[in-house]
Amino acid sequence: MARAEAAQRNGNTREVILETAERLFAERGFVATSVRDIVREASTSAPSLYHFFGSKENLLVDLITDRHAEYCDELEADLDLAKNPFEVCQRFVKFVLTNMTRRPITAKFLLGIMFGPRQNIPEALVGETLMRSQEIVQARLREVTVGVSESRIVFARMMLLGMVTPAVLLFLTSGVQSFSPKLPGCIAHRVIDMMGDSHPVCAWPTVGEVA
Repeated sequence: MARAEAAQRNGNTREVILETAERLFAERGFVATSVRDIVREASTSAPSLYHFFGSKENLLVDLITDRHAEYCDELEADLDLAKNPFEVCQRFVKFVLTNMTRRPITAKFLLGIMFGPRQNIPEALVGETLMRSQEIVQARLREVTVGVSESRIVFARMMLLGMVTPAVLLFLTSGVQSFSPKLPGCIAHRVIDMMGDSHPVCAWPTVGEVA
């Protein structure tokens, strides 16, 4: 019983540190947030933070890994419901916008990592964070698209990301969370038009080996 209670306390303390760090990183940025800031806001101690994570950098890595895994799992489940390329694009944009409204702190933290200044964050970690969500979009587009070249699917994925980026930047820089309900459909129509036209596409790098 005592061991179980201790384990629960440890788990609670660890999650409080994660939630506090997430909020402070979202508000101030990684570099501007100190270990002292985190433990003060979390009502714990620096030794506790170092016990669970070893360093502020390791705390950041664990936080990105945990939050982005949940984000990607939800995105994949949502896109699995799409039956055609238009729905994939529309659902992706709506997912991004809805997530910013539903979980503003987590969204600001993750999107700040993806789109904001690197702030001494490991480049490999940022790349993996950005790529997994793109892999999910690209894989689903490929699954529901017939008669379209791989290069055009890759280009469509990049255009989709580019079109949603202004909304993300408005959210990050101005706190805007409310967007027109027509925006997902408008962006989806533009991307789908591009997938079916005869214009050339740029050669973008492919995203891994997506099954």
